[in-house]
Amino acid sequence: MAQSMKGPGILYVKACINPSPSNPLEEPQYMHWYDDDHIAEIVETSGMPSAFRYFHVNKTPGRGTPTPECPRPYLAFYPMPDIAFTQGPEFKKIRVHSDMLPGTGLCYDMTDNDVRYYALVGQKGNVQRGRLCEKGQLKVVVEKSTGSGKYLATSEIEPASDVTDEEVKAFLDQQVGTVSKLDHYQRSLRFKLLLARTNAQSRIMKGLAAATDDPAPEPPTWLQIHEFSAEPQSDVRATIEGDGHEVLKKARQKEAHGYRLERAHGQKKFFEDEYGTA
Repeated sequence: MAQSMKGPGILYVKACINPSPSNPLEEPQYMHWYDDDHIAEIVETSGMPSAFRYFHVNKTPGRGTPTPECPRPYLAFYPMPDIAFTQGPEFKKIRVHSDMLPGTGLCYDMTDNDVRYYALVGQKGNVQRGRLCEKGQLKVVVEKSTGSGKYLATSEIEPASDVTDEEVKAFLDQQVGTVSKLDHYQRSLRFKLLLARTNAQSRIMKGLAAATDDPAPEPPTWLQIHEFSAEPQSDVRATIEGDGHEVLKKARQKEAHGYRLERAHGQKKFFEDEYGTA
């Protein structure tokens, strides 16, 4: 599903530690490598100045292996002013081997990564977050903050083949109108999938042999991220999943997740200086 790779967007990575009994990686080692080596290198590049790392709300404390309630407990994403950066040599030179990791030192041997490239297609709410925002029929009061929210609720959807983009946008607008009424709401950002890759495809991109012959991934094509300054008292995921909209009922894929911020890196900016039209 590769499309034109240009304009603002994010690299969006959901991951887990491989549950194989022979896997030597433990969560403290993984987080040490992620924060102090991998992300530290990424935010020093010319095209990815910020990074945010989250834990899924259903994550088992101290463990990063998958469970039925939480198949990928880790989320990291990297906002970019131009996602075309991911197609260049500087991006491809980012290291995936490290002495901080046990065994082979290759992250792909010990973790399973769901890697997606999303284009930013719009925002709802106030980018500066501190004033009443009125845009079309939507009017919400948002809390002042910078960077990414301390709590995220995500809505992923792959609509039915007979549903148009305009119908999806109308559904997502309605979702924002509902979610924005919850306490601690800040804003919502909307993305559309450009490309996705598996561990095997990531290995090939790095010039490594693929350990498996995985089929091309087909994740949901629309992603909406709702930011909150703190975890709301209401169950945001239940609010998203309980929507009776026809687009959601007919969707081929639909997921809702909650994440708590663990650490922000680099400039810690998440499109505060840009305002898209969703």
